[in-house]
Amino acid sequence: MSISISLTRRALLTTGLATASITVLPAALASDEASFSFLVVGDWGHTNSEGQRQVARAMGIAARQDHARFVVSTGDNFYPNGVSEVSDRLWKEAFENVYVDGGLQGPWYPVLGNHDHKGNVTAEKDYSSVSSRWSMPADYYRHTEVLGDDALVELFFLDTLPLVRMHDGFMARLFETGAATQLSWLNSALAESKATWKIVVGHHPVFSGGPHGNTPALVAVLKPLFDRHHVAAYINGHDHNLQHILVDGVSYLTCGAGSEARLVAHPEAAVFSAAVPGFMLVKMTPSAMLLTFLDARAQVLYTATLHPRTTGH
Repeated sequence: MSISISLTRRALLTTGLATASITVLPAALASDEASFSFLVVGDWGHTNSEGQRQVARAMGIAARQDHARFVVSTGDNFYPNGVSEVSDRLWKEAFENVYVDGGLQGPWYPVLGNHDHKGNVTAEKDYSSVSSRWSMPADYYRHTEVLGDDALVELFFLDTLPLVRMHDGFMARLFETGAATQLSWLNSALAESKATWKIVVGHHPVFSGGPHGNTPALVAVLKPLFDRHHVAAYINGHDHNLQHILVDGVSYLTCGAGSEARLVAHPEAAVFSAAVPGFMLVKMTPSAMLLTFLDARAQVLYTATLHPRTTGH
């Protein structure tokens, strides 16, 4: 899989970022009828977090400029212990009253993170019935979008915590947690998908240079499926930073800096990493997937262009 990279590292954020500043995104991201854009943010769900509010404002700028169709959340939607019910105050304080920009009012497609699992995960799914934009139909699910020339983009959303727990007592945990059912679903869904672009989203990283590092259980059970079924990218959170790691033709994209950032190493397989609050803008076309990492000022940190994985690596 070939990629084209443009890196524009800027100085790390300093204190006092009261407002986001507008940056002009690359010309390649201009809108056209055969394409669409979406945003990715993760590990954001705090209350009274200025870092989260800064990233939210920057997301609004990018969403309006590039006409983003939806937002993907990579989990840890609510800290520290998820939500208790559909009427939990955190829905207002950490979500509704933070992502207020008009460009962020389209659908949000979330996955569950480890902090969400400390609360009522059913409430996160049930909120879909009372919200005009929160859309989590199940613990794991798929969503399809149509590009020009009837090319398809299919996103597969996972609940990675049961898969991660397989690492201790691997086979026993596999069946205890229902992880086998989820893996069977993913394998079948990827195999039957006719999409030009197959993108998988989960909370825990497969590969990461962040504090949590690689996740051995996910390397064992997800990477073979990605390689076999020509997945273009796996998008995750959990590590509070921004990363692009390339392994055997698959792009592993960490986007877990929706509120704060933590130090990140730069492993050999990494083509980009940054310990800075921010998010990702993804532009889909029939022939290219354009990635842009932006910081809390809406400044471009890094761009890359991926091409479809139709055969092997």
